[in-house]
Amino acid sequence: MVDPQTVTFGITLVLIATPLFHLAVVFQKLGLMQSEEIKFDKGIKGILLTFKEIAKNKWWLLGTIFGIIAWPMYLMSIGLVGFMVSEPINSIGIILLVIVANRYLKEKIAWYELLAILLLAISPILIAAAGISKVVVDLYAMVFPLIIFLAISGSITIYCFMLSVKTRGTRSEGLYIMLVGSLLLAIGGVFTNILAQAIIQANIKFTWYFWVEIFFGIFWGDYPHLWVFLSWWLMSITNLSSIAFYQSAFQKERVAIAFPIFDSIGLSIPILAGIFVFQQTFNNYFLFFIGIALILIGTLTLGRFQTEFQSLDYNQWKLYREKIKKKSKDNEKNPEAN
Repeated sequence: MVDPQTVTFGITLVLIATPLFHLAVVFQKLGLMQSEEIKFDKGIKGILLTFKEIAKNKWWLLGTIFGIIAWPMYLMSIGLVGFMVSEPINSIGIILLVIVANRYLKEKIAWYELLAILLLAISPILIAAAGISKVVVDLYAMVFPLIIFLAISGSITIYCFMLSVKTRGTRSEGLYIMLVGSLLLAIGGVFTNILAQAIIQANIKFTWYFWVEIFFGIFWGDYPHLWVFLSWWLMSITNLSSIAFYQSAFQKERVAIAFPIFDSIGLSIPILAGIFVFQQTFNNYFLFFIGIALILIGTLTLGRFQTEFQSLDYNQWKLYREKIKKKSKDNEKNPEAN
């Protein structure tokens, strides 16, 4: 059993990280509204050039800094009290996100959207109460189910990307782009879990060549080091790829709608992988499946009403973004007018 001092310190860290994470999303949204739209038809070079310009925006940069500061505290909290304690506490920050989005981004939240958001906020707490078991990942037995999992999740991700292309210029585009970013980040979370286990099984110590052993683990020659190498690079690729998609979704969609979907998928997919790929179990499956059901209901509810918004004039949203962008430029040219 973990001692009270460790538990207190771990929970304190995540309580500090949580508002930073969620304020980072709001600040990045403010910056993205004032920046050039992220488009995928110009390839990777076009995306990188767009982000080069976006990085010059003070709000987006401030949000990014907040996220960078929060990550080490969050990861340390997971190390001290575990994912199933840290993540439910972190999910409570969605309440702050909705309040700030309503106050500063002027995003109106309907009652049914609040209900869906509430379901998404409650679900991680139920999953945590279900009591996930602590099992060491069998790096040999997981290979076949991992391949099946990647085939299914990868196919869904590609399908969502195709839908985002098909619905370009409509209100649904942001939803599908968010789904792509969320799924990529969730897959990255699965590889993060494998990496943590592989590091332990490879008996990698925190020495001066620690990162070298992770980056080039394949050259160590044994099976655990092979998975250290594979999981590190696959985690990096999926996580970095997800950034362009969910940042683009934050441009196109209300953050109070996009973020709950982003957060719930990022939580549920790795947990499902834990059950079916890594053979982890729960002490109370009833609470677990109730939590998963709430995630599905909340996500589908937001998606359903998002589809109905297609009837709205999408050009009004573009004009609003242009108005915000123009106002920002005018303020920079004539600060005394403020």
